[in-house]
Amino acid sequence: MIADPRTKQFCENGDTFNGWIGPDVHFLFSTIKNGSDCCWVLTHRDEADIDESWSLPGKLEDVYKVLEGWDPICKAIVEKTPSLVDWKLVYRDPLPTWVSKGGRIALLGDSAHPFLPTSAQGATQALEDGVTLAITLRRAGKGDVATAVRAYQAIRYDRVKAVQKTGETTRDMWHKADWEKVKKDPKLVEFPREDWIFLHDAQKHAEEVYDEVVKDL
Repeated sequence: MIADPRTKQFCENGDTFNGWIGPDVHFLFSTIKNGSDCCWVLTHRDEADIDESWSLPGKLEDVYKVLEGWDPICKAIVEKTPSLVDWKLVYRDPLPTWVSKGGRIALLGDSAHPFLPTSAQGATQALEDGVTLAITLRRAGKGDVATAVRAYQAIRYDRVKAVQKTGETTRDMWHKADWEKVKKDPKLVEFPREDWIFLHDAQKHAEEVYDEVVKDL
């Protein structure tokens, strides 16, 4: 990356994030660890019936076909890739329940509510789950773990489902854009930064609603 004058700028400038968006395709590229590591993701319409897997080998030739006619910088980035994986993004609603029948086991993060990458919220929502579960376990005490985990689910469920939907709306905004309108107003495909998501205080919220939630369990 650094040896190529077309791409060295990304690594020389520390942590960067860049995106290219086109009809039914978006290509995201980032550098991290002050430019010492980099990664890219290409999301495109896919009719192939592949297995749901995190380890299915990808082929650079397939990537080049999708990027035909795109900014040459995209191929300059991709061609340096030592290996890649190809996985199908499959939307999943949150599981009906995240809690075992006995109330001793609880799921959190993607195991309970998988997020599309276009939400940019998968890890954050797992952290909010953890914070909420910590609060409910403390409030319920060691003697009532079942109440704690059920309260955790009740507090988190509706918010998670709403945030999860943003992965769909952002994907559709990018992939189904009217590009003639976008040329006139690029903000039409600007990544959403919504206060109800980003300003939420999971710890404060869990403390405030715990007592009321427990009454309805």
